Amino acid sequence: MQWEVEALEPDELQRLALAAVDPYIDRDVLAQQIAREEQQRRALSELLDGWGTASGRTSA
Repeated sequence: MQWEVEALEPDELQRLALAAVDPYIDRDVLAQQIAREEQQRRALSELLDGWGTASGRTSA
């Protein structure tokens, strides 16, 4: 079966793409990666929160 990608609705295109890759996703690896990314986001957020106070400046 062949389609013109432009003719598909975005939701349908997303559904087809996700269905095509789903069998190849290692759920354990995905969960570990999501946890790692969340940990990195928290670390960056803490760094940015302390950015002004580390130099002795406070926000006005």
